Amino acid sequence: MSGIGLPTIAGAQRLIVVVGPSGAGKDSVLRGWHASLGRAAPAVARRVITRAPDGSEPHEAVTPGDFADLRGRGVLATWWRAHGLDYGVRRSELAPLADGRWVVLNGSRAHLGVLRTQAPGVRVVSVSAPADLLASRLAARGREDAAARDARLARAFAGPVHADLSLVNDGDLGECVAALSRWWDAMRRDEA
Repeated sequence: MSGIGLPTIAGAQRLIVVVGPSGAGKDSVLRGWHASLGRAAPAVARRVITRAPDGSEPHEAVTPGDFADLRGRGVLATWWRAHGLDYGVRRSELAPLADGRWVVLNGSRAHLGVLRTQAPGVRVVSVSAPADLLASRLAARGREDAAARDARLARAFAGPVHADLSLVNDGDLGECVAALSRWWDAMRRDEA
């Protein structure tokens, strides 16, 4: 266990966590990158979220009670709370790390400090976009009312993220995907 009560994540030097504000396009960047890699793609950790499926990502939807049960039984490797929802990752989703495989996780900037303690050597990719673009993407998503969107935007630029790679997703999605691929290729070459 780590000193914070969450388990240490073995093989964390092969864990890539992608963070960024709501509306930055993390899921889109990850989908595009993953599709471009084919069979060489790292595993994508499916999150457990106390939110009904909405098509944005293939997460495991659970009730707050089910989430508490999973956490209490030690099924989750890590978890956090954001935007009034509980998020977690099953230990089984990170199991490929112990086998020397790479895993990608769509994470949380607020949880990053805890995750770095749990997963020494984790690689961090930050995806951002200008405030006006974030606002229009959040409105188009239609998940929440204007007050909730404004609250998300207020948190969007809360502070710097110390990342191994920073991407600005404000134009051609292919450019972000290509930059992520170049970083991935260079990192894997350096590791060999």
